[in-house]
Amino acid sequence: MKKNPFYYGGTVEKKYFCNRVEELKEIKKDILSGLNILIYAPRRFGKTSLVLKALEELEKNNDIKFVFLDLMYLSTVEEFINKYFNQLAKTLEEPTDKVIKFFKSILKIRPNINASFDTSGNPNFSLSFSGEDIDKTLEEVLDIPLAFVKDNKKIVVVFDEFQETINLKLESKLRSVIQTHSNKIAYIFMGSKKSLLHQMFLNKNRPFYKSVKHFKIKEIQSDDWDNFITSKFLQTDKKIDNVIIDKILNITKGFPYYTQQFAYEIWNITDKIADELIFEKALKTILDREEDLFSVEFDTLTPNQKKALKIVVSKNGKNLYDEQYLAKYRIKTGSIQTALKGLLEKDILDKNVDGYYFQDPLFEYWMQHI
Repeated sequence: MKKNPFYYGGTVEKKYFCNRVEELKEIKKDILSGLNILIYAPRRFGKTSLVLKALEELEKNNDIKFVFLDLMYLSTVEEFINKYFNQLAKTLEEPTDKVIKFFKSILKIRPNINASFDTSGNPNFSLSFSGEDIDKTLEEVLDIPLAFVKDNKKIVVVFDEFQETINLKLESKLRSVIQTHSNKIAYIFMGSKKSLLHQMFLNKNRPFYKSVKHFKIKEIQSDDWDNFITSKFLQTDKKIDNVIIDKILNITKGFPYYTQQFAYEIWNITDKIADELIFEKALKTILDREEDLFSVEFDTLTPNQKKALKIVVSKNGKNLYDEQYLAKYRIKTGSIQTALKGLLEKDILDKNVDGYYFQDPLFEYWMQHI
């Protein structure tokens, strides 16, 4: 039995990667130049896979050493300190006793360093410290990457879902320490909540104002997806017509997660040739799986936000203050303005020079059919 040549739902390995050649080149160049970068894109857009691929390629060439920290689901500063410390300790890739000895030699406040082991024998590290030492411990842990700088090798620290530090009230402390690491350590800040990240990095009253290069990841172009999907089918002795690929991209708009998901499901139920019937079966399967998530998201909206979304769908994001539509949905101009602002803050909608659009293309398709 052949293995499905498509993948979604996690970090994408090289063999499942579609294009991003120019983005990879630019990110690697920025890292080697020591720039701090902000990378934002909607959830499921492949930003983590892209960044990890760039870092792993640089690390393979012995150009860098990197630390990756996912900040999602952290609720306290203590959790941040210990999760970051654990990732830093694992980056050393040394025997446990040497790791502990190293940190004892560089930490001034002498917190207790603990090591535990999972069922596979892999170590996990943590610190024990009193509440009154939390600020000093935080500052020392944030400074640890400086101790890794040697042999002119670049050190890169990646904070994924960086907007979560707002809840921990860590912006000022992080900025005050990070700015002392210029040209020695490169930082990559990633996140999926554009509205919050814009507040953090574009508001002149916030600590991280004008401190990074902004790097927006765009959709993968249709031609690249067409070549990628076609070749993967052919390599596994199956065939998919360009018409079917166009149907996929018409829904996913080049969104990596959903495009891979469609290709995966269609390949799964294709014996030799993927036709329209197979496409419709895959579409139903995917929508059935996402139904609950989309329903919950829609149900949490205010009545006016629901009306605003329906108008965005009907008007393709343009001319939203058409009096005919406002009357149809019984909503006033001021109310739809407020609703749209709320939908932008929730990162359900975004906007550009052409108008408003859904950040999640499959959610938009679901909205068009309810």
